[in-house]
Amino acid sequence: MAKKKAAAKGARSWRKRKVTKFRQISFKLTEYQKKALDRYCKTNKLTPVRFMKALINGHVERYRDQTRPPSYVTDNQLELFGSDDNE
Repeated sequence: MAKKKAAAKGARSWRKRKVTKFRQISFKLTEYQKKALDRYCKTNKLTPVRFMKALINGHVERYRDQTRPPSYVTDNQLELFGSDDNE
């Protein structure tokens, strides 16, 4: 990813990138399952890791936290592009 500039006085500084944490999981496949996985990935131009991550994301999507980021809109903020009720 590209580094993002931080607001600094005169000196050039860079914002530190957030570290992504990964967890390692391992499991075994039979020889038939491995051949079938390789064949599927080859025909669909995928890597086995991308294929498995796509499957996992599809199943886990509904169990993710539904926390929304905080809204920084205040009561006295102008609505320039909001509703068209004033027309």
